Amino acid sequence: MNVFVIHSTKDAEQVAEKVSYIKRNIYSFNALILKNGNCFWKAEAASKIRKSQMVIFFIGKESYKSPYIAWEIQKAKQYQKPIYSVLLDEQNPKHPALLFVEEFSQEIKSYDKTVTCDELKSIISGHENEDYQVFNQDIDKIDMKILFEQYRLFLQTSETLVSRRQTVNSFYITVNSAFVALFSTMFGLAIDIKFKLLLVVILALVGIILATSWVKILISYGQLNASKMAIIRNIEKQLPASLYDAEWKALSDQLNKKRYVSFTNSEKRLPSVFIAIYICIVIVFAVMFVTSLI
Repeated sequence: MNVFVIHSTKDAEQVAEKVSYIKRNIYSFNALILKNGNCFWKAEAASKIRKSQMVIFFIGKESYKSPYIAWEIQKAKQYQKPIYSVLLDEQNPKHPALLFVEEFSQEIKSYDKTVTCDELKSIISGHENEDYQVFNQDIDKIDMKILFEQYRLFLQTSETLVSRRQTVNSFYITVNSAFVALFSTMFGLAIDIKFKLLLVVILALVGIILATSWVKILISYGQLNASKMAIIRNIEKQLPASLYDAEWKALSDQLNKKRYVSFTNSEKRLPSVFIAIYICIVIVFAVMFVTSLI
């Protein structure tokens, strides 16, 4: 399990001991730690945070002063990674980047969850077993009617996500189609070829940026949907029937001799097609420009 570790350089030795302690108890624990002195540390940090399943912040005495730690925390929040803080000393203050104002109550809350190393081991083991700490009380004490109602409401958020995803796809398809239509009209415009090429390059760059943002949104939706499905499957273990697990097994049986392509990967092909179209259009206009000079 990949876990990104945030810490101050001053606390490196103490953090190394904590990481070794967790590693001795959980062999699959893979701590992603930045190398000191890396000029491109932001790119390395972003890559490692993206690959991680969670983020651990070892809070030292002066961690709250670090702008580098603030950047890493913001990046973890951007990638929607859970942050677990371990106090190296009970008196150590939290970093201001962890705090936020709750929209409705206007209360100041913390994005992270403070835990001990032993609690952290249990959390990591739970993630590996797809537990995710869904239940706040013993299973035997749970009111099944309340659980089913929460399950039903959570299913509705998954359906809403699919609807939003379709709306996003429709928007980007419409915009990119309009761009392609605009390019086709530019072929017939009676303007200077240099100016025409400049317009084409600018519009193509805008189109490529739009298509790239489309891909990023699809990836985010795919990750969010996958996390929802994992939680739904976990709740279903306590219900009479595991419908989503059964559906996946049925799908796997149907595709056991075929390569399964996820919905997100299928959707990402369309933005790639538009990017290829924009590049081809620029090449065509560039050739026209060169030809006009001969």
